[in-house]
Amino acid sequence: MNDLLGPIIENVVAGLLGSAIVFAGGFLVGRYRERRRARGRNLEDYDFYPFKVDRDNFPQFDLGDFRRGVTHFLQNSDATAARQLIFIGEQNEVRHQLDRDALSEGTERIMREIAALLPEWQQGHYGEGPIESGREHRPST
Repeated sequence: MNDLLGPIIENVVAGLLGSAIVFAGGFLVGRYRERRRARGRNLEDYDFYPFKVDRDNFPQFDLGDFRRGVTHFLQNSDATAARQLIFIGEQNEVRHQLDRDALSEGTERIMREIAALLPEWQQGHYGEGPIESGREHRPST
């Protein structure tokens, strides 16, 4: 009986040790990928980078690509690239190039998104009605 028990215990211990090593390796790889994804990408990596090179090799600001970028970051999250887009917009005085309707529409949408994160009693008039991105605010009770 003792002759059979030794190899069985060895196999169980070896199996558990191997599983623990594989689990730890997978955990570390997943943690690395999550940190890398949370860090975000540079704005240059997106196809709507708001600068185009003209025939004299000078960069020219493109308002259309800037608007595409704003729309993308209102729907998707990438803090690094969004921060870079805001900085580029401020440098190029985009606020003065946008028409009033587009600017107020974007502001209204952002304010509704922020209001959805607040408690109902702090939302003000931005908490009224559905959010234009298709998500509705459902206050917690």
